[in-house]
Amino acid sequence: MRSFLRRNAWRYDEEIGMYYYFAQFHPDEEQPDVYNVFFPDLPGCVTFGTGLNEAMAQAMDALTGYLEVEIERGEEIPSPSDMETVKAKAEEENRELEIPPHAGTVYLLVPADPKPEPFVRLNISMQPRLVAQIDRRAKEIGMTRSGLLAAAAREYISRPVEA
Repeated sequence: MRSFLRRNAWRYDEEIGMYYYFAQFHPDEEQPDVYNVFFPDLPGCVTFGTGLNEAMAQAMDALTGYLEVEIERGEEIPSPSDMETVKAKAEEENRELEIPPHAGTVYLLVPADPKPEPFVRLNISMQPRLVAQIDRRAKEIGMTRSGLLAAAAREYISRPVEA
């Protein structure tokens, strides 16, 4: 997945139906474990979360919701900028709002799927030990078996084909 994101970091990918935008994750001055999230390419698309994991989950929800509303209204979706442009836009906005720079600020790529497709039930066969390993790993990372298998399939499919 990482190589896919490096290659396609700031565009809509029709093959998998996902949008990707960079966001600024800025630690709150009073509560350093809280990250304020801002999407410089999408005016008004902001959120926050305690810790980076929660902030990322909130960012994905905020981005998805923002895009769904814009699509429903028939608005043109702004083209995502590359990370350097996003960083420059965010730093300018912070200066205008008199938000001091913070060493813990990070810029992360946030995915969104504003038009999720319905799920398709599959019947597959696997060895019991492999199913047990999948279930253990899914439980460790807070996913379902189906979610883990789908994520693994997306990762595998996104890899370049080697000749």
